[in-house]
Amino acid sequence: MTVSKWAWVVPEVDEEAVKQLRQQLGIHRLTAAALYQRGLHTPQEAQAFLRCDLSDLGDPFSMAGAAAAAVRIAAAIERKERILIFGDYDADGITATALLMRALQNLGADVAYYIPSRFTEGYGLQAAVLEEYAAAGFQLVITVDCGINSFAEMEAARQLGLDLIITDHHTCFPGIRTAMAVLNPKQAACSYPEKQLAGVGVAWTLVRALYATLELPPEAAYQFLDLVAVGTIADVVPLVGENRILVKHGLARLSEKPLPGLAALMQVSGSADAKLTAMQVAFTLAPRLNAAGRLEEADPAVETLLAGPAEAEAGAKKLDALNRRRQQIEIKITAEARVLADAQADAPALVLWQEGWHPGVIGIAAGRLAREFNRPVALIALEGAEGRGSIRSVPGCNVVAALQACAEHLLKFGGHAEAAGLTIAAAELEAFRQAFSQAVAAQEYTEPALPVVAETHLAELTLALAEELESLAPFGQGNSEPVFLIKGAEILQAQQVGAQGDHLRLTLKQEAVVQNAIYFGAGEQRLNKDERQELIVLPGVNQWQGRTLLSLQVKDMRPAAADSTPVIVDQRHKKVSEQWLVRLAGEKKLLIWVNTKAAKTGLEKLLGRRAEVTQLGRRVDYTQTYDALLFYHLPYQRKDLEQLLQQLSFSYTPQLYLCYGAEEAALNEKIFAATVPAADTLQQLAGCVSQAEPILTAAKVQGKLRQQVTHYLIKEAQVVFKEIAAGQCTTWPPQESQLQQSPTYRRYRRVLARFRAYQDFWLRATADEITAYFLNPEQLALEEEEI
Repeated sequence: MTVSKWAWVVPEVDEEAVKQLRQQLGIHRLTAAALYQRGLHTPQEAQAFLRCDLSDLGDPFSMAGAAAAAVRIAAAIERKERILIFGDYDADGITATALLMRALQNLGADVAYYIPSRFTEGYGLQAAVLEEYAAAGFQLVITVDCGINSFAEMEAARQLGLDLIITDHHTCFPGIRTAMAVLNPKQAACSYPEKQLAGVGVAWTLVRALYATLELPPEAAYQFLDLVAVGTIADVVPLVGENRILVKHGLARLSEKPLPGLAALMQVSGSADAKLTAMQVAFTLAPRLNAAGRLEEADPAVETLLAGPAEAEAGAKKLDALNRRRQQIEIKITAEARVLADAQADAPALVLWQEGWHPGVIGIAAGRLAREFNRPVALIALEGAEGRGSIRSVPGCNVVAALQACAEHLLKFGGHAEAAGLTIAAAELEAFRQAFSQAVAAQEYTEPALPVVAETHLAELTLALAEELESLAPFGQGNSEPVFLIKGAEILQAQQVGAQGDHLRLTLKQEAVVQNAIYFGAGEQRLNKDERQELIVLPGVNQWQGRTLLSLQVKDMRPAAADSTPVIVDQRHKKVSEQWLVRLAGEKKLLIWVNTKAAKTGLEKLLGRRAEVTQLGRRVDYTQTYDALLFYHLPYQRKDLEQLLQQLSFSYTPQLYLCYGAEEAALNEKIFAATVPAADTLQQLAGCVSQAEPILTAAKVQGKLRQQVTHYLIKEAQVVFKEIAAGQCTTWPPQESQLQQSPTYRRYRRVLARFRAYQDFWLRATADEITAYFLNPEQLALEEEEI
């Protein structure tokens, strides 16, 4: 059975606004819906989003502290002062360090960098390091991706005579900052429009301000956009606003003219010849840059990004080897953590610890477990009396806020809503576990949701649409890939693929469309091929052997919920061909309604066993489930059809095909006339006899009249005639007015009125009216005309 991983959310949209986007931008309706879902409700907003131009970036001088910092750095370069870049050991900090190093070296600065050890120093600005570099003659220190809450270290720098510039993007805690300039768009006094920049984005904004101060053209800073893109993607900040602009242009530079270090990393990761997406960067380049700081020191990663082509190749190979080692350690930690998690099965958050876990790898393992268990996960690597932990969250839960609520149990912590780090005394672990779980529970965040653009059909997911949707890229946090809901799909084939059989290659069918798809990470799911599925799919573009192909990736799946609301396929007053019927019967489990034996025989001969044909709802195999009910003739008697519908089972959403018209309505009138006597029939019959009893000799009647006068009619006519005679009938044959004296005749007329009203309903009703009747037959009230 398939197990869904997410809550699916298909938001309501303003159909008129989506229509305006589609018409004015000349785009597919699904692309327009995806733009609307992103909050782009007017053509002007959508055009700006699609333009994604560097000219739309904010003024770098509107970032608080940027102007003062740029002037101070320019002065340091001019006076040949020694400058230190104090960085961080993750990919964001590494790329930010390399960016500032390259930007200042290009200007002739005397600049060096320092990245603390994850294992001996930990995250953030270090007072001891400031003392060391002050003693060595450095006069200016610039932090990247750290320092915003290092209040004591800021004061230490001031007392050492060091000018300190902070560039950071983490949450700003209350306190007095004594640095000479602080750049962080999250600080209250900052008017820079983009608040969600990564650390490398803040560093690049400083470079823009510096280059402008030195009267260099804006384009001079563009050469570093590949570093900005990699760091931004690696830090998982929202890819909206300026971040999306930076990443899009940075990815273009990666494909066209990457730094030697990044080109070497692309080579060892097997992505050198690819046009990289944000997701590919996240899974290929970012882990290799992170591996150095996770397992050893981060310096080799920085050196690789600063190196020329020859040195970069050796550096990239070392980072690749470290990443392979990191993967093995991660697998081991994840497996051990799963065992520990059993004891906290019902906890709002998992807080797990163990001696011997590698503190540089627990963050990745925590992220994997958070996705698996759909809750925040804290993994803590114990070493004696102290532990260092990493926390990864799920959408809607702010783990930094949760940490602030239980700060009394921690020695140190920091981070942002989605990820955080901490240091804790071993004696506080159990108290912290309880306090953190309570703080997470108090946030009352909802289960992970997968935003779906719209419901569609496989037939609508084309290569042209997939190529158009790529204009919304790069995709990532805050700018999710546009995924779509497919209902009632059949799984024709499911095959495990991948080295460990971790994935499924699927063959999907909906209506007449068959399409292959891949479902990553679903290798263990067992699919019931007789059970239809609802799927969330991502259309994409795949390059294969020089060909451009549509690819479909299944993101989530669940058994299709039966929907009793029918789909009406209106073919009334249209002549359907035999070829169309044959094709439809080949695509669906089909039940066909006819009113005559001749039609039943003809269709059975045409379709064979590909469809079942019922005359007036008789002899239906109710053990079968059907995809569709096709009305080749108008339903004849209401009770017959409603009895059929009451017992009929549909495999999924019922489909009703209306394939009749005025010709079939006339046929029903003839059938009715052969079973219920009309006024002219009774009058002609009465003219053949002198009194009621001799009707039994009516066999003398010839031609059409003879065919209509059955034994049943004769018996019924006797009743009518006796009722008329009782009313003192004076003329013979009786006239219409005299026939009305008979209760039986009046009953005939009411039956005829109901019959014709029912026929008129099936000829003229709208799809909504037929749907309402299908769902609640007893609610159908028909207007019967006087006859």
